[in-house]
Amino acid sequence: MNTNRTRYHVGSHEIGLAPEYRVECIGEDIAEIFAWLEGDIAGVAEDVENETPFDELYNRLAKCETVAELVGEHTVDTFVFFVRPVTDCGCPCDCDEHGEECDGEHRREAAAEPQLAETDEQGRAPFKFDRAEYVVFNTASEPLDGYWAVAKVPAEGDTYPPRDYLLAGMATRERAFSLAVEKLRPTRLITFLPRQYRDVTLPREDQEREEYPTVDRDGWVCAWSTLGHAVVFEDGTERGIVYAERPIEAHVTGADGIDVELDGPWRCFEQAAAAIRAHVLDARA
Repeated sequence: MNTNRTRYHVGSHEIGLAPEYRVECIGEDIAEIFAWLEGDIAGVAEDVENETPFDELYNRLAKCETVAELVGEHTVDTFVFFVRPVTDCGCPCDCDEHGEECDGEHRREAAAEPQLAETDEQGRAPFKFDRAEYVVFNTASEPLDGYWAVAKVPAEGDTYPPRDYLLAGMATRERAFSLAVEKLRPTRLITFLPRQYRDVTLPREDQEREEYPTVDRDGWVCAWSTLGHAVVFEDGTERGIVYAERPIEAHVTGADGIDVELDGPWRCFEQAAAAIRAHVLDARA
């Protein structure tokens, strides 16, 4: 199993501007990284009068023998060619669209940084995270501090039931957006199952039986106990527990039965779950 949490975002842009073309997310593969750089350099060189500086950059990078030598920003004229290391980026692949099984290693398009759009006539500000659209809105009759919420835009209709809120009760629109993005990033790495609550109508034995969550899927999964804490699993094996009260706590389940409490703080339980995953993988590296 691959335990390397670092990948590389490779692309180019003009100084002061966002990348115009695709940025690629690539693993620890110098040939793949250089091939993408080569394509970007060649593409830009075709549109300038003097190709010599671009040829010089290509020749210099072609001599690199390690990924570390390629990392950084390489500037020619007004163009920047970059290789940026990223940790746990979780950029989504398109394997499911092609009906292929994802091996977690291959290259894919780097996910764009979420941007909060302008508000509409109802004061709602949308943003996209990967393939889904969310909206920041105020639950009061007018935009009041402390009433900002975020919800996923449904496939049909434009109502946002409170049960579908990603978060609510935020002081400002900007803080709501910021926390929403922090809660969503770990979903690229971990499957978060819906929260479960104790059913007091069941017999006590049944309530106790359902206290501990079970998962029937591979990969990293976070499932809720009816006692109010979340359990992080890897391929069905418990790796840690998140206590979602304030302050949020994250405990890694040790092989010797002794839990290790991780240092926070975390703004949301999703971040704590991601910290457990990172700790487990780093311990194997």
